Amino acid sequence: MIYRLRIYKAVPENLPAFHDFFRDHLLPIQERHGARLVGRWETEDGRVVAIWEYDDRAAYERLNSAVVADPAPGVAQKYRATLGPLFMEREEVFMNRIPTAKRF
Repeated sequence: MIYRLRIYKAVPENLPAFHDFFRDHLLPIQERHGARLVGRWETEDGRVVAIWEYDDRAAYERLNSAVVADPAPGVAQKYRATLGPLFMEREEVFMNRIPTAKRF
């Protein structure tokens, strides 16, 4: 398994719209193509953190290609343009799970 971590620095006044846009427009597209959202969190300082799980990097690449080829993200982005800025920064990193040490 690999995991994709995304951290957004949200625009505070548009945080509810950011959450709604993700839930109503982006999440269904990702899920339709097989993406698995582990969880999504809002930090006390207004960042939004999301973790996605994939079988491996090749599975992520296939899924991402399918999403890019889907017309729905374009429709979603046209709608997003009407919402104003939702975030100021975005960070993304891929992570591999490592075994944890045994506790004695």
